Amino acid sequence: MSKLIVRFLAVLGALWLIGMVIVLVAVIGAKGRVPSKTILEANFEQTFLEDAPDTPTARLMLTEKQTLRDVVDAIDRGASDDRVVGMIAKIGAAPMGMAQTQEIRDAVQRFRAHKKFAVAYAETFGEFGPGNGAYYLATAGRDLSWRSPLRVQECAQLLYG
Repeated sequence: MSKLIVRFLAVLGALWLIGMVIVLVAVIGAKGRVPSKTILEANFEQTFLEDAPDTPTARLMLTEKQTLRDVVDAIDRGASDDRVVGMIAKIGAAPMGMAQTQEIRDAVQRFRAHKKFAVAYAETFGEFGPGNGAYYLATAGRDLSWRSPLRVQECAQLLYG
């Protein structure tokens, strides 16, 4: 009787292990597909790191933070990808320096040079602080749209009843 239980548990364990291997292979092997008409969405209301520190603590704490180089490279890759047709950027009063703003603005202009649209929108350009950098970044897009939160809510009510 005990040999039967041991064999049953061994088979059950082997089946579980094979199932886990199949799931791992499926997850690791699955690549994301980009649809043929994709619009990039960027959020420039956050700060970007210039460089990620090499310490283990920094790696653990900053795993979700993007570097400026990552953002510029992503915009440049989108510019050369035929599946990407345009870009929408949310811009606000981010605590970004002028050098970072200029780098991102230059990348957006290179993106537009590939005959792709770029639209920037903002809820605020920093009423209680400097908004020059955000506005300067927004002018790289083809269309600049400022929407107050109330206007966005009114538009949503019109669209969705």
